[in-house]
Amino acid sequence: MANHSWLWALSLWITLVPFSLLRAQEAEELVPLGEVMDSLALRYDLDFAYDAAVLRRDSLVSSALPEGFDKQWITALLSGPRNLEVVFMGQQVIVGRSTPGSRPSALVEVSGRVMAADGSGGLPMVNVGVEGRALGTSTNDEGRFVLRYPRSFIGETLVFSSLGFVSERFSLPQNDSALQVALKDYSIHLPEVQVLYTDPDQLMRSVRRRLAQNYPSEPFLLTAFFRETIRQDDEYVEVSEAVVDIYKPSYHSGFASERVRFVKGRKGATARDMEVVQFKLLGGPFHFAQVDVVRNGDFLPDKEGVSAYRYLYKGVDVDNNRMLYRIGFEPLSDEEGLFYRGELRIDKESRAVVSVDFELTPASIRRSRSYLVRRDSRRFRTRPVLARYHLAYRPWKGQWVLSRVRGEVSLRVNDRDRRQRSLFATVSELLVSDFAPADGRQRISWSEAYRPDYVLSEQLGAFDPHFWQFYNVVEPDEDLRRVFQEGEQ
Repeated sequence: MANHSWLWALSLWITLVPFSLLRAQEAEELVPLGEVMDSLALRYDLDFAYDAAVLRRDSLVSSALPEGFDKQWITALLSGPRNLEVVFMGQQVIVGRSTPGSRPSALVEVSGRVMAADGSGGLPMVNVGVEGRALGTSTNDEGRFVLRYPRSFIGETLVFSSLGFVSERFSLPQNDSALQVALKDYSIHLPEVQVLYTDPDQLMRSVRRRLAQNYPSEPFLLTAFFRETIRQDDEYVEVSEAVVDIYKPSYHSGFASERVRFVKGRKGATARDMEVVQFKLLGGPFHFAQVDVVRNGDFLPDKEGVSAYRYLYKGVDVDNNRMLYRIGFEPLSDEEGLFYRGELRIDKESRAVVSVDFELTPASIRRSRSYLVRRDSRRFRTRPVLARYHLAYRPWKGQWVLSRVRGEVSLRVNDRDRRQRSLFATVSELLVSDFAPADGRQRISWSEAYRPDYVLSEQLGAFDPHFWQFYNVVEPDEDLRRVFQEGEQ
């Protein structure tokens, strides 16, 4: 695929909902809760956001609907015997766990900081996970982390891994604990690189042939933490964070699309408003759930071995004690459309793509304005200067599952009236903290799916300080914490 339009282009979705409940029925029948929610969404133009772990769409409830819009009735329906929290924000209905003042005793928390052993400081983007489990998180830009896990995991192995470093392992403690972790550089000597040389075109063809055995053939339900930040001239001006559910179709189903359901989140902003232009990032979690280069086939050769990219062997690296081939790629032609250059890291044993780093080529970034900027004004002159991405996959039971997506986009904006220039930098980050195979009942319906034109910050309300106690998230660094503190004043 030459243009990779999934990164920014909006899509048109047709919402299909059951019409069986559009009128009140004289005889009350028991029907799945999901059908009632779909009918309420259609009748009153509501969007439902909820935690799939505590609200099951297949639970049976009465089919009789109230004659008019009734918040108390909807609250009673959704809160149920588990006394869930139901919040109305405009046309959005958010359902989640109730939030008492302390973290549930069923969870244990381990926190701390991961440092470079050579004393160079905290290490960002270190994978922190339970070996053999789907549960995990990541360090922030300062190397700090918090991981919450059920007591049934006590005694299992906690792994810290990062590209180019020797992994460290610890036993999960019985009680809340703090860890200081130091990772050493993994040295690879030149003779090893020479011995491991392989033809990059042949290697990429083997990656294509083994996709079916390396990636899931069944759909998965992912729980993910999503954060997007906007900086104006190196100062944070807006931060939005959310937990989302993602329905990831089979990697063998090329026509099925990911669906994203918002669970709950928070936002913060500095006292200084964006002075030049109001930035709105469209469809954040929706688009980032689809930035899956393996599933989309981006940068890979087709089944016949033909590719729009030239492959370059760049040596080897190590991640989580696995030897990885480093394969660079660049477009064969870069005269029109959008093309990228970057590097894939491929597991030596399985031939699976483990991670990808890529960015728009200089020629493509000059052509990218119509893709990156949806609305503009004659008053402003906008010029993209950077579009860069990172993807990573996590091993699980002999296969690989999407683990992390990070995107950075920078634009230079010139206000012609004020003769003022600003550099706007946005960073969006999706971290999959848990996942499991999805059955048919867990499929996210169109009526509750995150829409491609949603602006995340507009979906968020007041910050609940106890919300994150149930979830694994990327801890905010000091600058981000300051944004939220200012927002609470």
